[in-house]
Amino acid sequence: MTDATRGTPTPPSPGSPTREARGEITIQAPPETVWRALTEARELEAWFPLEARVEPGADGRIWMSWGHEYAEEMQIEAWDPPRHLRTTWGWGDDSPQITDYRLEGAGGTTTVRVVTSGFPSGSTWDDLVEGTRLGWRFELAQLKHYLEHHAGSPRRAAFLRRRVSLARAEAWARLTGPGGVDLDGLARRVVDHTPPWQFAAVVDDPRDGLLRLTVDPTHTDPDLRDVTVWVAGWGVDPGTMEAVAERWSRRLAELFPEGEARDMRV
Repeated sequence: MTDATRGTPTPPSPGSPTREARGEITIQAPPETVWRALTEARELEAWFPLEARVEPGADGRIWMSWGHEYAEEMQIEAWDPPRHLRTTWGWGDDSPQITDYRLEGAGGTTTVRVVTSGFPSGSTWDDLVEGTRLGWRFELAQLKHYLEHHAGSPRRAAFLRRRVSLARAEAWARLTGPGGVDLDGLARRVVDHTPPWQFAAVVDDPRDGLLRLTVDPTHTDPDLRDVTVWVAGWGVDPGTMEAVAERWSRRLAELFPEGEARDMRV
């Protein structure tokens, strides 16, 4: 079911069946280090959102933003450092969305398991469930890359989008097909390749940076998609990062000239 006034899926009814999206990764860092990356604002900004604020502890709050419409404040329900964090947000006490983080460490290595639950079972939520699953695949890889290669270094990132009225497959074909982005040529190491949803890789521009290309639903209009480029670098000077972001912004404009630009850079 969708909200007729917004074109977005409606919240679940209390007690109705729900689904979840999972992610898991093993990181060469102790649990205490990973915990700080999950619960301190500056550490969160080094791998996850563009901006963060944290009121720590049980009954505290975590606020994260990726700019424009992508911002949310979450209530902390479980706070057991460095093993368990659970946050909730969404549609009220009767139908919340919950994200649960479990950390297990041994010998300086930590396995992080994340479960986001509370998605309704209806087919109109399929895109959001799959997008969340793939999102965790990338975000956890970004957490691992930060802690294993750039721990303590500030991150600069650009979230570049063109909003278009195209089906996902059509937008993906234009983005990555003939005349589009040369995926093989830019990737030093592929993190994920799930067409027509996502491509993510470690790249050399910026140096040892991360790049993610996606075609995402907008959740405001079922006929619109956001073609996005997320590019991040650690220890990169502002001028270099701005040049990288500008090149990608121009490339998106060339490939999707009809699209509405919705760029965020930090």
